[in-house]
Amino acid sequence: MPRAAFQNTNALWGAVVARTLANLGLRHAVVSPGSRSTPLAAALVEQAGLEVTVALDERSAAFHALGIAKATRRPVVLLCTSGTAAANYLPAVVEARMSGVPLLVLTADRPPELRECHSGQTIRQPGIYGSHVVWEAELAVPEADLGLLRHARQTFVDAWQRAQGPVAGPVHLNLPFRDPLPPHVPLKGFRAPKGLDLGPFCAVPAVPRVLTGVRPAEVVRLLGAARRGVIVVGPHAPADRVAFARGVRELAGLTGWPVLADAAGTLRGDLAGQDCLVTAYDRILRDPKVAKAFRPDAVVRLGDLPVSKVLRSWLAEADVPTVLLDRPGANTDPAHARWVRLDAALAPGGLGGGVATTALQKAWAKAERAAVRRLDAAASVAWPFEGRVIPLLEEALGAEDRLVVASSMPIRDLEAFWRPSGPGPEVLCNRGANGIDGLVSTALGAARDGRRTVLLCGDLAFLHDGNALLLAAGFRGRLTVVVVNNAGGGIFNHLPVAASPHFERLWGTEQRADIGKLCGAFAVPHVAVRDWSHLRRELALDRPGVRVLEVRTDRARDAAHRLRAFRG
Repeated sequence: MPRAAFQNTNALWGAVVARTLANLGLRHAVVSPGSRSTPLAAALVEQAGLEVTVALDERSAAFHALGIAKATRRPVVLLCTSGTAAANYLPAVVEARMSGVPLLVLTADRPPELRECHSGQTIRQPGIYGSHVVWEAELAVPEADLGLLRHARQTFVDAWQRAQGPVAGPVHLNLPFRDPLPPHVPLKGFRAPKGLDLGPFCAVPAVPRVLTGVRPAEVVRLLGAARRGVIVVGPHAPADRVAFARGVRELAGLTGWPVLADAAGTLRGDLAGQDCLVTAYDRILRDPKVAKAFRPDAVVRLGDLPVSKVLRSWLAEADVPTVLLDRPGANTDPAHARWVRLDAALAPGGLGGGVATTALQKAWAKAERAAVRRLDAAASVAWPFEGRVIPLLEEALGAEDRLVVASSMPIRDLEAFWRPSGPGPEVLCNRGANGIDGLVSTALGAARDGRRTVLLCGDLAFLHDGNALLLAAGFRGRLTVVVVNNAGGGIFNHLPVAASPHFERLWGTEQRADIGKLCGAFAVPHVAVRDWSHLRRELALDRPGVRVLEVRTDRARDAAHRLRAFRG
């Protein structure tokens, strides 16, 4: 790093930080444009090996970085200028914290002498994300001092490791800068310090997202004399889906228990055809007699709970000993069961488990077949029922593809109707905080790696993140957005508030936006789907860039049909 290459202190500092991050393994940075962040933004763009995305809308930028980190399972840098720009990152920071996604959130700031004096674009930034980060720090104002440069290097190494674990999540570094900010503007009296070559440091290994791998036999030993249990698998995106499925299958064999698998993962496809797999648990447990007959005496849970409120209530009422395997530092049990938590992942032990299907698994399998027949019939109607989209996605997407699913009705439709006949796509969703915001940006981030990606969302989630379409310009990935447009908030039609005389105004949130014209404003291709055959043909296409498929439905008719399918 030649001393003569720098015109001012900030340029030197930015180069040291950018090289440190690249040496650590950083590959992606998302930058929200602004002035105060100029020193580091310029250095990141100049650093070899980094892909830098510039996103105008800060909330969209943050969710875009979240999507990249979800897909790559590596930290992503998120950089903004001072002021309210940092506040717009909060929703994505919350999601990253609750779903254990590593982010390095870097907020540029004014120096201390310009704070608390109503200087422009200045707010109180240290601590702005509260308890939603796993660690935070503020660096010193850059100076041409070798000791401070070493401190900056060490702080970024520390932040990189803390973001990945053992409690993975977002890390916030607040970065104050004095003028001059542009790297080409000379600073009078500036001289780079002697001994500037900070040199290569030891490679920093990725911190394990989970501390250990627990074998199924070890889990079984914790269950004592329990005989009639269930294995509940929540949303998951395992790095090794084959090993994960093998471990779950081994656990089912050793216990003789059914596997109730959430749709937001790969397990339903990877265990397709196995008698231990149960997908229609929400429909099954709505029958009080069946729910009572299947009451467990113990539960093994892997990760967060599935979305089904029926399943959650059933587990809470059982109040039985539970073994919970999850990421470190996360209590994901709103049922408050009598549990022991293992901060670990399930790893296959090679025992294979039992061969014969147990009587308990057979009973669940019988109930599964009856419930699936009912649900499949409900999803096979010719008119535009929203759940009909799910089987068409099953047909179109394979194991090499990716599906991103919105909260609200899309994730519930996936839970009800998603049953791949074999290994299906990776499934991603922002189920940490369960919000609808930033979803299109998240999907665009996930799709940057070139894998064919489909986003399933409703009209409100799409419109809420409309500025994400700014990212479509020059986008090199492959993203198809399927927007189910029922002109409002469909999930509220299924809640008691639907009987209110003020329903449409306060909860139905009827909207009349022209999604086609909105896409046109951003030069994003839009297709108004005519019927199910048309949607099948469009989903079969695999094109670069971003496109939107709009499926129009009727909220009221849809809600009535669901009521008959689940309770009739």
